[in-house]
Amino acid sequence: MMFVQTFGRRCNGGHREVFFSFFISRSPYSTTAAETSTAFLPEYLAGTLGFSREESISAAAKVTCYTSTTKPALVVDYLKKLGLDSTQIRKCISKYPKLLYFDVDKNLDPKLQCLQEVGFSGSDLADVIARGAQFLERGLDTNLKPNMAFLKLVFGNNEDVRKVIKNYPAMLRTSCQIMQDNVSYFQKLGFSNERIKWYISRKPMALRFPLQWFEERVHMLEKDFGIPRESPMFFYGMYAMASASKSSMEKKFAVFRSFGWADSDIITMFQHQPFYFTLSEANIQKKLDYFMNKIGYTPDFLSTRSALTYSLEKRVLPRVDVLNTLKEKKLSVKNHCLYSIICFTEAKFEKLFLLPYKDVVPELYGSYKRRVVR
Repeated sequence: MMFVQTFGRRCNGGHREVFFSFFISRSPYSTTAAETSTAFLPEYLAGTLGFSREESISAAAKVTCYTSTTKPALVVDYLKKLGLDSTQIRKCISKYPKLLYFDVDKNLDPKLQCLQEVGFSGSDLADVIARGAQFLERGLDTNLKPNMAFLKLVFGNNEDVRKVIKNYPAMLRTSCQIMQDNVSYFQKLGFSNERIKWYISRKPMALRFPLQWFEERVHMLEKDFGIPRESPMFFYGMYAMASASKSSMEKKFAVFRSFGWADSDIITMFQHQPFYFTLSEANIQKKLDYFMNKIGYTPDFLSTRSALTYSLEKRVLPRVDVLNTLKEKKLSVKNHCLYSIICFTEAKFEKLFLLPYKDVVPELYGSYKRRVVR
């Protein structure tokens, strides 16, 4: 109403009356259209894809700026033709309801065909869309195709390209130039192509970091941790660095210090076992509590050995329980230190401590296997 009155002061009365009449006559129409589009999507999602009332309202609330009542059906039909079932489509829409309003011919088809060309289909394709559909907003020729071409160049085959994208769908919307710069930097550091592929397949998100991020980590490894570029551990140190922010690293340092580790012990540990820093703070604390407070290992012992890398639940504790059971039953076993037994391969552990006693303690083998195979 205020807008109409202002307009009227600029024009003569006749014009104001004409405009006012026009405005009033359109308002009910506009409101009805908005209400119709708002009510349409929850009903469509519930009726077509089996969304619950709460799920459909939640999804619709994220796309209130879209009013088309035809595009959702076109998108759903297209996804079904790609081989996605209703459950997979529901997963995609739940995570990214904006997908329902993409243009099938101009946007969805050419971009998803790009993924199909490297072998994506069915549940894998649904999972990539559900977890990272934002890549559909990026240009086909300016982003998606260059990224796919670069990943093929790095990995050399479609299977590994699929694996890295499944692991980290955001790779599809990463700047190709940033990825190229980072891989070039890895090569400059002396990393082989095989190691670069290993790194990317396990830490694909690291390729999104700006080059400066890697340069800072190289400086930390060389100056703070005393690991030269020529060291075999330098590569694994870089991998560990990509697993934690600076603040997270400090918190992990604090956990070690709380168990009496000196900074020199922590640095020695990182030089020998950088993978310790890929563990969560809670995991580090739980393992230090067991190995130091229950077993009696010291920082000097643990800092140069891989004890903390093994799972307590699936490896260490089941093996310790086997040894305790054999000891309780006074069955003689070969004399090995606990750390060596923890490090034995599964086959060697079974050969030495399970198979010889399978008839004497029949329940021991089954109980152990149930704990380690879950």
